[in-house]
Amino acid sequence: MNAYTRNQGTEVISRDKMQDKRARLAGFAARISGMILLIFLAIATQMHLRVEIERMNKRATEIRAEISLLNVQCTNLRNRKEKLTSWRDIQAKIQHYKLGLREAEHNQIAYITLDPPRAVRKTLRPVQKTAGRRMTKRGRQEYAQTSR
Repeated sequence: MNAYTRNQGTEVISRDKMQDKRARLAGFAARISGMILLIFLAIATQMHLRVEIERMNKRATEIRAEISLLNVQCTNLRNRKEKLTSWRDIQAKIQHYKLGLREAEHNQIAYITLDPPRAVRKTLRPVQKTAGRRMTKRGRQEYAQTSR
């Protein structure tokens, strides 16, 4: 081979090697920047989730405080209701306002009569099997009479 051809071939090969090197370097840089981007996104997501968790925990604490306050109010209302409906309090109000008992009007009175309860006769009619067969009618009658 002559020197010109050799130099020309060498130059082409060296250019290919340089372009190949640049392409590998660009690919490597793209991979590294992609990994850095993913790491950044993971850290940003983790920070965002921590902020949201803290916000939710704060809200949960506020709700627990509201629930305990409502429980106290319910207990107070229940105690007040029991006090107001007690006979001692009602009697005190009757005496304070001088309400006294009065006779009922005739249209307020209703009479109810109850009939005496009727005697219900329960008859026992068991089904017995004797030696794999049902009892006859006569056998059932005898059993019913003895069990009364």
